[in-house]
Amino acid sequence: MQGKMTTHSSLKPPIFEFKRLVTFFIIAFLFTWFFWLPDALAKNGLIPSSLLTELGFIGAFGPLVSALILTAVYEGKKGIVHLLKSAVDYRFSKRWWIVVFFLFPLLVIAAFFMGVLTDGVVPFSQVFADPLFLFPAFFSVLFLSGPFEEEFGWRGYALPRLQARFSALVSSLILGFFWAIWHIPQFLIPGNGMFYKTPILTFIPTVIAATVIFTWVYNNTHGSLLAMLLLHTTFNLAMFTFPVLDTSTGYIYVLAVFTVTATFVAAFSRSPISNSKA
Repeated sequence: MQGKMTTHSSLKPPIFEFKRLVTFFIIAFLFTWFFWLPDALAKNGLIPSSLLTELGFIGAFGPLVSALILTAVYEGKKGIVHLLKSAVDYRFSKRWWIVVFFLFPLLVIAAFFMGVLTDGVVPFSQVFADPLFLFPAFFSVLFLSGPFEEEFGWRGYALPRLQARFSALVSSLILGFFWAIWHIPQFLIPGNGMFYKTPILTFIPTVIAATVIFTWVYNNTHGSLLAMLLLHTTFNLAMFTFPVLDTSTGYIYVLAVFTVTATFVAAFSRSPISNSKA
């Protein structure tokens, strides 16, 4: 990725731009963990339930809230409009629509069948019995299961500012690390979906590998936030549709296929990449 994926400028942004990036992560984490940690403690019986613990779902909006606050404060209405318009920016090459909709499902399906072959058992999935379930599930995932709450922050705000200072690869490693540890409170909730089924030591490198892929698509779609929203949606939907984490070694196969793909992207991609700055 570095040297092939991007030709970022040698001119570093002013120090206050870097401080805004740091501030973005601080606000995103504080907002999210303010809701998620009490929720996790209550569900473990360590504190009594309250209105705050019942509002745990609001924590997912931390990246979105942080991005909107900082954009409004420092860039005003023009910045907000630019950020929102990026979420409907479909002006990128048609071939990248194929990548957006099918890359992560194919990777997850590959990991799923490797897990099935290892276990000898096919985990249940509602979509196997009712394929039409995919349509409402797609929009549910888009707006309620991560993409809408997160992408305005991770790729809409943080990534272009990271790439103004670092290479695409280094930016991906930094963003992927923060994206992964941002989820830590979810691992404290008993029986909490994929977080309950995935060891954190494999979750972190998996998310970092996925971030390399996200950055590759982001740069090749000219920074389209719409592409990121849809890519994140197909990623999460594939994990729900093909429950690879319900196999005993599925999390290892997910890490493996994501890492191989990210390594290939970083090493061999020669596609032109935008060099937008914050």
